[in-house]
Amino acid sequence: MPGKKMWIAAGLIALLLCLCCLPALSEEYRVLKQGMKGDDVQRLKKAMYWLGYFTTPDLDGNYTKTTADRVRQLQKNNGLEETGVADAALQELVFSGSAVKTGSAPAPSPIPTPAPTPEPLFDPEILPPRTEEGFLAPEADTEEFVYADADKGVWFYFTPSLSIDLRRYEDKSDKKFPIVWYEADIHCTPETPLVAYTNGTKTPGTARISPVDFVRQRHIVLGITDDHFGYRIVENDKGIPPGIIIREGQVITTQTRTKETLPNLDILAVFEDGSMKTFKPQEHTAEEYLAMGVRSTYAFGPVLIQNGELSEYMLRDEYYSYHEPRMAMGMIEPYHYFILCVEGRLENRSKGVYLNWVAEKMLEKGVVEALNLDGGGTAMLTFMGQRVNRTGSGIRSVGSMTGFGVSDQVPEK
Repeated sequence: MPGKKMWIAAGLIALLLCLCCLPALSEEYRVLKQGMKGDDVQRLKKAMYWLGYFTTPDLDGNYTKTTADRVRQLQKNNGLEETGVADAALQELVFSGSAVKTGSAPAPSPIPTPAPTPEPLFDPEILPPRTEEGFLAPEADTEEFVYADADKGVWFYFTPSLSIDLRRYEDKSDKKFPIVWYEADIHCTPETPLVAYTNGTKTPGTARISPVDFVRQRHIVLGITDDHFGYRIVENDKGIPPGIIIREGQVITTQTRTKETLPNLDILAVFEDGSMKTFKPQEHTAEEYLAMGVRSTYAFGPVLIQNGELSEYMLRDEYYSYHEPRMAMGMIEPYHYFILCVEGRLENRSKGVYLNWVAEKMLEKGVVEALNLDGGGTAMLTFMGQRVNRTGSGIRSVGSMTGFGVSDQVPEK
């Protein structure tokens, strides 16, 4: 791990906010009280766990009587009126890292260093002749090579202009936090570029369907879920804008964040020349991106790697996150991409990882620009129309996905 040693309290979910900025953030939070439910309730409760107000991190999104009682205890310890209601000011205090802890608050733990990637077992003799980039060589006796062995954890797709090398890895060295993840090394060409697909006609990205149906309808070889921007357009009940979204040259939304909170809606821009570059939410307008030659943008975050180094977020001692399923995309060089998908919420199989783990693993692979995409129950990886990864959540419908390659061998149903 480069730089100073980073410590993480593995339940807080927000960046440390400067106290002078707190009043301006109140619009980001809804008032929470007994009887309510939602992801924001769960985030608050998990953050309160790391302050010692709950005894387990396995907390749901229901604001119960117990939750109200714990909020009153938090308010009392911080000299606030004991209402049992978590208003915006209280939530800002909790996520700022400045709230008074209890004596039983868990101690921080160091960020685990990703273990070296093991090699999955498969017979290399199955692979056809290929070029240095992984494309089918002229002497190969086929124009399309497909191989999938879920038991061995390998999936390959090669043509003369596209190479997809997808492998599954496991790390069971920490019995408390086992990890299963997938690495996709992808070489594209101008003839077979990354494609940012959207569903829906009136407002692209807002007509949501199963990810498996999504890729099968379009015969996508390798498909990944992305920033899930359509959800923020249709079901924006928390004041979270969708971000600056451009897909295949079409500007879909221009609303982005002005404040630093999660998801901060950082941008990963894909250029016409096959390159990728990360930006802050307000660094450029949609029109400026188009003028720069940007073909598509993804808005989620945070940025994991920028200019070949861990991003500023990954270098903050005060940056907090959870063990969660993850999906991240980045570039090694133009038209050479790397996808990392981590399973999570699976008790005895894979608990998920911190964002820092994802960033370090991608840096280890030579990625120079990378963005964290929507994880959790959204994260799904498909190959030839079949779901590859697993999570402890159900299949979440999506209005957009990113695809590499198109093949008639992908089943329609």
